Amino acid sequence: MTNNKMVKVFCAIIVLVSLLFADEMLQPRRLVDAHTAGVLPKASYDFDSRIFSAGDPQLGAGIVMGIAVGVTNRLNIGISYGGEGIVGRGKNAKFNPLPGWLIKYRIFEENYFWPGFALGYDHQGYGGLADTNQFDYRGYIYKSPGFFLAISKNYLLLQKVQFGLHAMVNYSMEDYKEVHWPNVFAGIDLALNEELAVVCEYDFGLNIKDLRADEHAVYGQLDEGFLNAGLRWAFSPNFFIEFDAKDVLENRKRKNGSTFGWGREIRFVYFTQF
Repeated sequence: MTNNKMVKVFCAIIVLVSLLFADEMLQPRRLVDAHTAGVLPKASYDFDSRIFSAGDPQLGAGIVMGIAVGVTNRLNIGISYGGEGIVGRGKNAKFNPLPGWLIKYRIFEENYFWPGFALGYDHQGYGGLADTNQFDYRGYIYKSPGFFLAISKNYLLLQKVQFGLHAMVNYSMEDYKEVHWPNVFAGIDLALNEELAVVCEYDFGLNIKDLRADEHAVYGQLDEGFLNAGLRWAFSPNFFIEFDAKDVLENRKRKNGSTFGWGREIRFVYFTQF
């Protein structure tokens, strides 16, 4: 099955399920990389830590750690920082040049008929740092969202299984002099029971310039985006561990045409109230 057909099947499944079932539930705050319309409640915070394979094969694994706080029931702020080569066989760690900071505001609450909406800015990218010799720009291998609008609608399938539809439109400030249009994410989350949930998202990669099979580098190829998926295991309502597979279709390419390869991440999230 070609990548284009896989994207069409994925979108068809989302539309079919949304027509068959409907009810309300609370949504997660993030899928793999994409934000949802979910926010932390007032006087609460979460600590989010990711361990990922470094973009530079000479380095060990990288870590990104962040904390977000619910200032009000609609407004969240956060900060994160990390680098590559911190874990594993690497000899010299490569830290991010700047901390990533987050501000997120929920504009409209979700109800039975309408989704929830959230606006924000997120300066934290993933996958390690993009070397200009390999990726044609300076920033993160998977660009930080920058300004974003997230939309979420949640359902209860057969009165038991929690299911959410999510979309995000974003404009990254990385490589912005070359990219003058937004990027798009679409995804789902599915809670199998009170402990296990799966998340899946498709990053259309409209703001990334990659080499195609014909060796012509272009932006904005709808069928050459990045498919990310994850499995969450909640040990308690306040803590979960997540295993993520990044760019499963292996569409991310270096400037020389070589495939970057699919990545693996382990994520730990702890949530509590003051």
